[in-house]
Amino acid sequence: KRSNLDNQILDTANVQCSFGFSFEEIVPCKTNRDPSFDSFPLYELRLTNSSGPTGGAVGDPYSSLLELRADKIRNFFSFAEFEGVVEFISMRYEDLVMDDDYANYASDLTLPFPGIAGLFEKIRDKTSLVPDVDAGWISDVNGTFKAEALGVGATKLDPYYVQWMQEHVDWNVETLVGYSP
Repeated sequence: KRSNLDNQILDTANVQCSFGFSFEEIVPCKTNRDPSFDSFPLYELRLTNSSGPTGGAVGDPYSSLLELRADKIRNFFSFAEFEGVVEFISMRYEDLVMDDDYANYASDLTLPFPGIAGLFEKIRDKTSLVPDVDAGWISDVNGTFKAEALGVGATKLDPYYVQWMQEHVDWNVETLVGYSP
């Protein structure tokens, strides 16, 4: 539902909304809050006619965050088709998380080995460029980059939540980024 401020906009085709979005991309478009100092919810709307299971037209709200995620992943993979893109490498955040016990899940990695070194190896394989290890990107006291793990871990998740996710996730899209049911 649009806000009172949004309902007062006469020229929705040319209005500049919060954070540079267009009127068809976000709800609310206008707010009295200052995004520099205040956080507030913004809801992204469909940018294209959805090919997802529930469909949807441009400017419609998503029925769930999972549908938004699926469209974001599809959009991300469309970058490979952009003019000037020579090579496209996708990876999962958790592949940047280097644990001492990474050997336990090594078969699930989308990189040759975990951590930023695995990403650089993949880039090197595709481009023949060798990273400059003296450039200052190494931040760990042990001399390696380690991304911080996110989330609470699958062992602590509510089983009903896990079941709901398994039933509602678009697994065709998730497979693109290395996940499976």
